[in-house]
Amino acid sequence: MSQKRISRARKRDLEKPDEFISITATVIQTLNQYRTPLTIGLVVVVASLAVFSAVRFFGNRAENRAFERLSATLETYQEAVRETTPRQALEQVKSSFEDFLAEDARREGGRLGRLVYADLNYRAGLYDVAVAHYEQALEALPPDHFAYGNALSGLGYALIGAGKDEAAAECFQNIVNSSHPQLKADALFQLGRIYGKQGEAAKQKEAYQRLLEEAPTYIYADLIRQKVDS
Repeated sequence: MSQKRISRARKRDLEKPDEFISITATVIQTLNQYRTPLTIGLVVVVASLAVFSAVRFFGNRAENRAFERLSATLETYQEAVRETTPRQALEQVKSSFEDFLAEDARREGGRLGRLVYADLNYRAGLYDVAVAHYEQALEALPPDHFAYGNALSGLGYALIGAGKDEAAAECFQNIVNSSHPQLKADALFQLGRIYGKQGEAAKQKEAYQRLLEEAPTYIYADLIRQKVDS
């Protein structure tokens, strides 16, 4: 039986997985670096980038290029933040991010990139800038998009940073009322904190009790139990 010849186009497709692995490695490294409670949006989105780029890598070339640009910019940021502060690292990639968002805002990579950029501004303490980008991300993403809840959570965090607790509470309450189970426990925790700052002890206790009932293994569960029992 004669062997089938492999076309040049097929050979190029077969070479793509190695390139994809390289892109995904950068994404996963960034994910590991930001695995903290205060960067939930970035953690989930960066993890999702690996999955989404895998799905799209053999499809739309424009989308592939958008994800590649985002991955490269994140890699630059990751290298910079090892040596300096988050704000200084952000300054090094700010122009690249803004160019990327201007050119790819309508693509999936650009919509997710907007959310990542909002997270980086939040991490840099630029809360008002972060709020603006989270709001733009929410406008660009449909409510049933896998990253919509992350944008809503990130907006809540940024609003807290900006001293706008009432607006932040609305964001977290929307998460509690919506279909984003992976974010619900943290939203209840943030609601409890906001109610505590506002002197709403009964509302705080209610939020914490619901959190303990629905997510007993939450990272701060032991501390919350002590608060509820005191």
